Amino acid sequence: MKIFSNPFFRPVFLIGLLSVFGGCDLIQDTFPESDEKGKITCKVNGEEFAAAGNKSIAAMDFIVAEMEREGDTFLLTVVGVSQYDGGGALAVGFKIGGHSLADIQPGTTLTEWNYDESIIGDFQGAMGGVEERTSVNSDEAKYKASSNHADLMSLTVTEFDTLQKKLSGTFYFKAKDQYNGTEIEVTEGVFSNLEWTDKAPVTN
Repeated sequence: MKIFSNPFFRPVFLIGLLSVFGGCDLIQDTFPESDEKGKITCKVNGEEFAAAGNKSIAAMDFIVAEMEREGDTFLLTVVGVSQYDGGGALAVGFKIGGHSLADIQPGTTLTEWNYDESIIGDFQGAMGGVEERTSVNSDEAKYKASSNHADLMSLTVTEFDTLQKKLSGTFYFKAKDQYNGTEIEVTEGVFSNLEWTDKAPVTN
């Protein structure tokens, strides 16, 4: 599937903040003052996960949110990363794509991720993903699981402000790594007060 030729977690690699993802026994947020910059919480196979936005590279967790635009079409990628004791990290996130930002309103619920080559990113709807890596020095993921291989995704928008570039909402999904069969269930997902940045279009 095209999702793996355009990796779910590519924005994190591009900004060079962390070279891996992974884990259980997560270290909890130790910088509560940063919650006003956005936060993602959920349970990953029953284990608590939390990441907060706009932290320094030395922080144990952070969030990246990037908006790509082409004409009226859009692709928003959000990834929360939380490192855990031992050097690995876990990344949880989602993509939202479509024909127009005007289609996303408070109360909108997205449950599908449909191919549409006419829009940037080539997909419309919402897709969730989880990635784990066991070492910050590893280039290989333990797994890369996405909801489009597990057929269960639900993301509800409660705030979507295109002027302030902020969003909030809830989500849950099941994800599967199509290569090694790892299955992940993400429940009780909440994203609040997230601020996205506009990604410059790629020019040849």
